[in-house]
Amino acid sequence: MCDIDLPITDWSLVGRQTYVDRNRRVIELIIEQALEDFDEKAISNAFRHQTNAVTKIIDLFLLNHFSVDRLPTDIPKDITLFSQLPFWVSFKTAGNVHAGDGAYKQALVESDYELPEFKVDDIDLHQQKLAKNLKKLNQHVAPDLIGYWLQANEKLLNELSGSGEFSKVVEIENDVSDSQKSRYKADASFRYLYLFLNIAEHINTVESYENKYFVKGLNCPQYVAGHPETHQTKHQIRLTIKQIINRLHEIYLETGDHDVLTRSLFKAIAKKAVLDVYEINKNEPYYSDCAHKLLQLKNKPSTILEQVS
Repeated sequence: MCDIDLPITDWSLVGRQTYVDRNRRVIELIIEQALEDFDEKAISNAFRHQTNAVTKIIDLFLLNHFSVDRLPTDIPKDITLFSQLPFWVSFKTAGNVHAGDGAYKQALVESDYELPEFKVDDIDLHQQKLAKNLKKLNQHVAPDLIGYWLQANEKLLNELSGSGEFSKVVEIENDVSDSQKSRYKADASFRYLYLFLNIAEHINTVESYENKYFVKGLNCPQYVAGHPETHQTKHQIRLTIKQIINRLHEIYLETGDHDVLTRSLFKAIAKKAVLDVYEINKNEPYYSDCAHKLLQLKNKPSTILEQVS
């Protein structure tokens, strides 16, 4: 393990950012060395894999609410803080992933990093709400789209379950290219949110859109109903999608910081791939506005277990 002793003297966000900027390579080396001897399962459950862990630990250190006053007493206040993997695993997962050393576990239970009891109830409620809406979506779309939704929201689902197993159980019948997978994950997430947020109650003329995207057709790309379409119908569907995006953006602006579930679901559609799926190209006069509003949906913090003030 690296013996470099560089105290952290300024714990403000600006001070911590400056510290990381000056010492990033050494910090990365310290984390990488610690990972070599640490429980791979704990790292996988917390960060999915070791490459993620290095970047994510630094990101955790730079969270607004990270405070030296809340550090357990036996955690070093110098650069070797980054080698304390049991602490970082417990911090990342709010104590829900056991990280070996009982002393770290006890220290974190006594700190404010532990989720309050009502948060555990919230997680159960989140799971119920997601499952109920997924069941509803399953009644209206092809099976592959359910798989794509699970893949698109893998991080959220793993955080709620604590299992880290979703990526191993999702099967897609039709193999497609990586770029197509990105499109279908965005599409599935968009359709899911349409139902989850009851968008149909807030906009007009949804019939053509729902007749195409919420009628179970064949389980193969493009995953839509096989009805013939006129040019006018396609145009009307694109206008409806524009309305949906506008309404989603309005909900995003209205969503408080406490509603981390909705913020997490927004992230899966915060990409221009949504417009590609629905054949809204750059020649459309509203393309730039829709793209801007979609990309904004990822601006707020969105993880369930990392509560950001």
